[in-house]
Amino acid sequence: MSGTVLYTTGLLGIIIALTVGSFTLIPGFVTFHLAASLLNGGAGYPQIAALVSTILMSVGIVTLPAEIKYFNKSTAILRNFMSFPFY
Repeated sequence: MSGTVLYTTGLLGIIIALTVGSFTLIPGFVTFHLAASLLNGGAGYPQIAALVSTILMSVGIVTLPAEIKYFNKSTAILRNFMSFPFY
């Protein structure tokens, strides 16, 4: 993963990190160790911040079915898409 989220990837690397973080559901203590490993592997701070924030915060493709169950489909999808600009 660190090869695809290198510091030199810029905005594309941030978009990749946002996408990967949206599909990932792991606990916080694992997320921070993953971030440290990526940083040691050459990933940039913006890309790591995007990855960690999408893993730990509200954007989540994995949790979308549960959100659709408790909210309606359009609200759940809208909430996920509206969360992206804040990262």
